[in-house]
Amino acid sequence: MAALSDVGKRGLVALFTAALASSCSLTTTTVDKCSKNADCRTAFGGGRVCAADGLCESAPVNPRCTAAFPDDVLTRPESYPNAILIGALFDRNVESHRARENAIRLAVRQVNEANGLDGRLFGVVLCDIAEDAKYDSAKRTDAAVASAKYLADVVGVPAIVGPSASTDVLPVFEAIKDLDVLLISPAATSPALTGADTKTPTNEAPGLLWRTAPPDTLQGAAIERHLRDAFPTANTIALVQEKGAYGDALAAVFTEKFQVEGRSVRPFVFANTSARDAAVQDAGAEGLPVVLFISSQTSDAIAFLNSANTLASYATTRLFLTDAAANTDLLKGASGASAAFPRVIGSRPAVPQGPTYELFRTSFTAAFRQDPNTFSFVPHTYDAAWLTFYGSARSLRVEKKITGTGIARGLRLISAGGAEIPIRPDNWTRIADALSGAAAVNLTGTSGPLDYDPVTEETAASVDIWKISADGTKIETVTTIDTR
Repeated sequence: MAALSDVGKRGLVALFTAALASSCSLTTTTVDKCSKNADCRTAFGGGRVCAADGLCESAPVNPRCTAAFPDDVLTRPESYPNAILIGALFDRNVESHRARENAIRLAVRQVNEANGLDGRLFGVVLCDIAEDAKYDSAKRTDAAVASAKYLADVVGVPAIVGPSASTDVLPVFEAIKDLDVLLISPAATSPALTGADTKTPTNEAPGLLWRTAPPDTLQGAAIERHLRDAFPTANTIALVQEKGAYGDALAAVFTEKFQVEGRSVRPFVFANTSARDAAVQDAGAEGLPVVLFISSQTSDAIAFLNSANTLASYATTRLFLTDAAANTDLLKGASGASAAFPRVIGSRPAVPQGPTYELFRTSFTAAFRQDPNTFSFVPHTYDAAWLTFYGSARSLRVEKKITGTGIARGLRLISAGGAEIPIRPDNWTRIADALSGAAAVNLTGTSGPLDYDPVTEETAASVDIWKISADGTKIETVTTIDTR
């Protein structure tokens, strides 16, 4: 494990010391014994844990979770008294994930410029869940779980934005579901997530697992419709799919819809890189006109294109990818396979349009000198951050504390009906006040309408069919399919 810098150590110690001092000034009791970390957070504030001897002590530093925004919220906590901290889980080895972190930074900056929540500023602790030896030997899902536990049980955040992949989201949620922390993913689209927290959410007992990306029941239907229309004679296609929440569920939706009227799907399932490479080779050997490749990992899609480009069996095969591949990471990682780019098509939630998105795009580009159109699920991440702010306002003002359940109760007030209110900084007070007064709000996000179904607590969106531009530098929309 790489050593944390002295500055980082001092910053986290300062944060926890300030939290301790602040909390102690509000209580007249002393905790001599504890049974869980929550006992210490209640008595002394964030950053205190229950040690093996049953006494509270300062938490050890987690080197994956030393980045934050504002940049000095950890190193100068005295500048942010009573700050409201949320968490974030992203893979910093992936450029599109770094862009999603920037979307959260932008949202935090904007809400703080509007004086935060009743004078209390927001901050975000950004945890890197990449497989990276500078931290440890953990696989990404394990890193996500460990980081989520740290955010929830040590820092004491009420909400976490991320992770992105469905295969990471479910284990993370299982690990923290009893800690009253809301988990909102901007990019996890597996139908397996629907109802994973509760089958019958209510206002009193809402679900704690949310997302701003639509479920893959819509994407699976769009893929089937496009392949049926674009390749009417392709009665059999090969399906290479990652085993897990994302791959299994999307493959099942697509297969059920495609296998009618004499059509069939030939599946090739993989659970690791060796099995993936074998599945790609075996699928190509079938000589079918289309190979549909499904994985939540952009790295798998890159490996697929690089392999297919070298195999004679793929010389004329059309290659269909899904939303995880629709970003610049794919174009850079598979640049050596550019000869195959003209045969690549794919699907993704529709790229947002309209004034709400364009304002976000302008602000994001000005702040980070990047066009969010270049990356996937960046507007969905921005919306997820703002939703935690809105829910926090309702939770604090109505329940006098900010909890995951309190935030979720606020989110259940977001639905269709009534005048649309766009997610933009100048509407912060209006939306926060409405939710605090138990008024329903019809939100238009930067990612599109956020019409949450009160039964499933899911939203919906159209689906784009995309291709790679002729110069190999951009993902371009071919057509948009309305599956709502």
